[in-house]
Amino acid sequence: MKGFFIALIMVNQRQAAKKLSEEQSQEEEQEFQLLGILLQYPELINEAADVLQVRHLSHPQAQLIYEELLRQFQRDGAISRTKLLLKLREDDLIKDPDTLIEQLTSGFNTKEELKPTIELIKQKHQKYLLKEAASQLADLANNSNLSIEEYQARAQELIFSATNESGDLDKHIFSMEEALIESYDRYLRRRNDEADIGVKSGFMTLDKLLGGFKKGHLTVIAASTSMGKTAFAINIARNVLKREVPVGMISLEMDATEIIDRMVIQEANINAWKYSQGHTNEQEDEKISQILNEMHEYPLMISDERGLNVAQIRARLRKFRAQLENIGLVVIDYLQMIQLPEDYSQNTARAVGEVVLQLRNMASELNVPVILISQISRKFTNRQDKRPILSDLRDSGNIEEIADGVIFLYREAHTSAAAREKAAMEGREGETEVIVAKQRTGQTGSIKLEFDEDHICFLDPENISYEEAMPHE
Repeated sequence: MKGFFIALIMVNQRQAAKKLSEEQSQEEEQEFQLLGILLQYPELINEAADVLQVRHLSHPQAQLIYEELLRQFQRDGAISRTKLLLKLREDDLIKDPDTLIEQLTSGFNTKEELKPTIELIKQKHQKYLLKEAASQLADLANNSNLSIEEYQARAQELIFSATNESGDLDKHIFSMEEALIESYDRYLRRRNDEADIGVKSGFMTLDKLLGGFKKGHLTVIAASTSMGKTAFAINIARNVLKREVPVGMISLEMDATEIIDRMVIQEANINAWKYSQGHTNEQEDEKISQILNEMHEYPLMISDERGLNVAQIRARLRKFRAQLENIGLVVIDYLQMIQLPEDYSQNTARAVGEVVLQLRNMASELNVPVILISQISRKFTNRQDKRPILSDLRDSGNIEEIADGVIFLYREAHTSAAAREKAAMEGREGETEVIVAKQRTGQTGSIKLEFDEDHICFLDPENISYEEAMPHE
């Protein structure tokens, strides 16, 4: 009986090996069929080059030939069977290239077979990537040195990479007619208030200039120390949350409880020092309790772990989106606290630039507006006019080139002791200039807000006027 089971296992193994061999043979046939079509119809190379790369092929000889065809196309704008044959003879990497080329071009192929053949090759490559990801996940699971958080981040990166091997360029390529139709359709939706024109900051004066934070855009909010960057970002997040728009916050400096404390202080209009010291009175305690009940419903997720890299940030945001079902705005506080890529360890500016580029790509991938808080260099202190400008970001990589938008905060009272004294005499201690220095899809300019230091929040005179004009019950 034991011999029978061993024989049965061997039969099953042979059948599995035979099936695998047949599948591999079919895949190789598809790759060589692709080459045959291209050599018979050279004018189709542009269609293949647009969506298929050498890495999509698995057979070494097919890879060599396709790579040479792409090289010809890039150099000459066309491909040549004769040039291919001469190159293969010269390199001597393929045995009997004359016979191989003859076999590729002797089959009966039609132009219509190109697209389905490409699709089959891409499907095969996609399956290969998923198998590789599964294997790497198994290896990660056996790695006892990884924490659960690190494993989740690495696992999500592997799955994301394996499932985003699309090569589908159709949705990014438009004819003039298609682009006009799409543009006019968006215009009509804006006219009818049906379009998503961006997440409003909640500051009416700023929203008139900015128009809202756009999906897929990375907006940098930058300023020197103590200008109120984090307070401003928390202020915006609170305004967005009050409209029931989900917000994800990646805080690399403040604890989650500190962020909530800031929101409570802003919402309840309680003195920040009294709140932090527990010196509030009974009336203020009732107000705080009421605000906590209201804030309980806010769709907010916070990560307050320090030293995260971009991959870990992306993993957390995907987790946030799964739990909240959607994310309307992301706030990352702040750039200089993000772990830099090891590949650029010798050049900090390039490393920071790479981080900003990855974050911008992440905003596009997740299709969500991302606000990134950043410090600026101290060079502005040498200028007579100390208002920040785009070049002040250059010590932190090429942020001003990569970001879709850049907003600076400038409080003259915080530039020197003399400026603070003068501002106090004139009653301008909290006057803050919000400078929209770059906006890829809108106008630039500046507006004025007032910083309320007691309540760690910004106030917009236009909001106050509007609220005062509203009828009270």
